[in-house]
Parts: sequence; structure tokens; C-alpha cells
Amino acid sequence: MDKILEIQNLSLNFKGFALKNIALSIQKGEVLGLVGQSGSGKSLLSNTILGFIRDYQLLSGNIEFLGENLLLKNQKAMCSLRGAKIGYIFQEPLSALNPLHKIKKQILEALKIHNLYSKDTLQTRLYELLDMVKLDKSHLQRYPYELSGGQRQRVCIAIALANNPQLLIADEPTTALDSKIQEQIIGLLQDLQKQLHLSILFISHNLGIISQISQNIAVMKEGEIVEYGVNQEVFNTPKHPYTKTLLKSLGISYREVKNCGKEILRVEDLKLCYVLKRNFLGKTLQELEALKSLNFTLREGESLGIIGESGSGKSSLANALVRLLQPSGKIMFLQEDFLNLKGEALQAKRKALQMIFQDPFGALNPKMNLYEIIKEGLEIHHFKGDIAKEVCQALYDVGLDESFLQRYPYELSGGQRQRVCIARSLVLKPKILILDEATSALDQNTQKQVLDLFLALGQKYALSYLCISHDLAVVANLCERVLVLQKGEIIESGATQEVFSNPKTTYVKELLECAKFNARLNEGL
Repeated sequence: MDKILEIQNLSLNFKGFALKNIALSIQKGEVLGLVGQSGSGKSLLSNTILGFIRDYQLLSGNIEFLGENLLLKNQKAMCSLRGAKIGYIFQEPLSALNPLHKIKKQILEALKIHNLYSKDTLQTRLYELLDMVKLDKSHLQRYPYELSGGQRQRVCIAIALANNPQLLIADEPTTALDSKIQEQIIGLLQDLQKQLHLSILFISHNLGIISQISQNIAVMKEGEIVEYGVNQEVFNTPKHPYTKTLLKSLGISYREVKNCGKEILRVEDLKLCYVLKRNFLGKTLQELEALKSLNFTLREGESLGIIGESGSGKSSLANALVRLLQPSGKIMFLQEDFLNLKGEALQAKRKALQMIFQDPFGALNPKMNLYEIIKEGLEIHHFKGDIAKEVCQALYDVGLDESFLQRYPYELSGGQRQRVCIARSLVLKPKILILDEATSALDQNTQKQVLDLFLALGQKYALSYLCISHDLAVVANLCERVLVLQKGEIIESGATQEVFSNPKTTYVKELLECAKFNARLNEGL
């Protein structure tokens, strides 16, 4: 087979990060999986291949694409390659797409920029791409926010494939998606790879997905490739201790249902509707019922998991609980009706109900250092004690020290940023932490560390958790009980091990099948 990409002895330094003696190749029609935890150098390597970074210090080596050294090309030459001969799929489709333009304009822009199609053939190619990624033509007139996560990623794949590239670089393309949609996107990429005889560099921290799509695997740690070989050999007989550690992080252990403290949260008949259309007088003509009469409780020291596919109402529930959205019904929090609180009473109660968001980088102010970020909540709530002492204690609780205080979010790894988000909430001494996909952007090793941290903090401070996740392994490791949401309704609930071992509904069985596809729930299922 012909080599599409060959990297030979590549070593470079870039703003404190390094690649060391990287050597790998991708043949025509091959899928190479690149795996490693946050900060291992995966994205640095892909960005170097694509020419996204230029001000690096090259120590040795070259990157040959179709026999030409990419490191010798200027920006103009790289621009002519990107999107034409090398396609790229970003991790977060919502960020990758322009929110102000409809889907049709964005795909056409990708087609026009390289002048490979005439005016007469543009429309034909546009519809070909939609067929390839299995999207209906009606989506062309929609904006990105009007599509689901899976649909947005299909649009990004269509854009990446618009000009028939020979190499596709997919950087964590399924991280932000639930298990069911992940399976569909991986299946789509597999079909397209065979249909177009594509070469793919597939970057992921999810070993289960890597095992499904890749023929060969390269494992990165601290800028080096520590293991490189055929898929089955790397998974069945790993040689490097780091690879063995990554594989160990795949397993789960169920949390036992325990006798928890008093009830601190009771949700009764909770409903939420989104207005889709109003007339010129402001009267609602069309609405979407996102949450339908939800009822559940949470006790002190308990962890409750909430699972479901994209669009099931998980994030709507989280936003309703913290009153970022205004639902109807009753939320009894610490024996008060949380929905009826206003002004200072509401602000005081919000201290005890904190939320950890999915994307730690987006949740942290890039212009503030960590000390300013963590102390902000204390200042908002007029804390009278020693702020510096409280900030340091919160950092210590999440496994960081005082040397981090003057750092900025961009100087941290993904796992460290998420720890800072946890510290920012912890400093306010909350009773409940709502985790909205709080580990989905982390690699499995870092994910395990953060889950262990949640468990330790829960015991130390008698914290209660509402864990919203599409990753069933995360829920199994952290939560004693689980609720299953489908189209805004609770269709199944109970002890996590019981629900996962003996599902009663077809929907839950399908979710579990997708989890098996990801090779995460490999114990007890």
C-alpha cells in the first residue's frame, strides 16, 4: 500500500510542550488510532500536521504528506492543502460551525474556497454530501443551534469531506455525544472510510471507540509514542506500563445503595416548556414540552445519576434545578420551595446548590487567574473570613497546590481545569453538586481521577451529587441510584446495578447495548 502520511523522528518544542522522536505512518485506506490522556501531545501533533501552529522550535524530523515535507510549506501552501487534500473534524461541532450562518451556506463555503467545483456542479455536490452523511435536505435551511449534537457533527463531517480529501484527521469527534449517537457517528465514519477508501488519523481518549474503528494504534504519553502496533496486539498484550494503566481504567465497580442522611431535595411534578412560536401579540402558538411531571428525591450524602440520550431532557433538568430556566411544579430544597425564592433569599440558597459544567475551559474566565476565579464566589456572597485561606483549602481539596494560584486556565490541562471548577464550587460549602457531563471531555485516566476525587469529597463533606451523564460507566462508578429520561419523562429508576443488570424497557436496553459498543461497561453487563 502507498503511504499517505509519514512522520519521521519528529521532535519540537512549543510554548512549554514538546513532541519527542515521533515516528508513525498511515497507509492509503488505513485508520490509525492515536490515544493518550489530556496533555499527552495528541492535539499538538495534529495541529503540527495541519500547520495550525508555526512558531515552534523544530529540533529534528519531518512530516511527509504524499511525499512532500509539510514543515517546509508556508501558510499559503498549507491553506491550499487544508480542506482539499487533508480534511479535519473538530471535537465540538457547535464551536466549529458559524452560529450566524445556515448549514447550506457553510457547506457551500467549504466547496467554493478551493475552486474545485463549477457553479453548475456545486448544488449536485452539496446534495451528494448530505446523502453521504445521511442528513435530510431540510437541514440546509437551519442554523447550528437548531440541530442535535449528532446532526451538527454530521454537518462537520460533510464539510471535512467536501473536496474529497485523501487524509481525514478526526480530533475527538465523538467526545461530546451520548453513547447512542457515538455509535451512529462511528458507524458513519466506518462506512465512509470503506466507500471512499479514506485514510484516517482518529484521535481519542476513549479506548473503546479506538478499538472499534482503528486497524493500528499509537499510544502517546508526555509527547512520546510509547506503544505502536496492531489493534488486537496493543489491547490483548500491551507492553508498556502506561498502556496497561489506560486499559485498567476501562472497568467499573458499582456503588452500593447505602443508608443516607435526611432528604435535602424533593422534586414534585416538575414541568418545563420551550416556546417555539409566538404571534405578533406575544401569544404562544407552539411549544415543546421538555420536562413532563418529574418526581424524585435526593438525600444527604447520596449520588443520583440521570441518564438518557441527546434531547432526553437531562440538561434542561439541570438548568431548571438551578433556575437558569423557569419550570413549573415544586423544588423543595433544604425544606424551602426553591422556585418561590427571590432576591437575597434566592442568592443565599444558591450557595448550597452548585453546578459543574461539561466544558471547563468555557466555564472559566480566560482573563482571570485561578485565585481570582475561586475567590469570586466568596466575594459575591460577602464572605467575612480569610478569603486566601479558603481559596487555598479548596485548591488543596481538589489535589492542587498554591503554585497554581497565579496561573490562567489556558496554562492547565483539561483535568486540572475541571479540578479548578470543582474548587470554585467547593469554596462555597455546597450541599448539592450538579455534575452536567462533568467528565465527558476528559480522557479515561483523568476521568477516573476526577471520579475518585468526587467520591472522596462526598465522604469528607457529606456532599450529595446529581450526576447527569451519557456515559453509563461514569454513573455506575459514582451513583447508587439512577433515573432514566426519555423525551422529558422518567421511564425507569432504581438502584444503579439493578437498572443496568435487569433493564425493564427497550430504551434502556438500547442504551446499554451502546455502552457495550464503547467497551466501557465490561463488568456486570
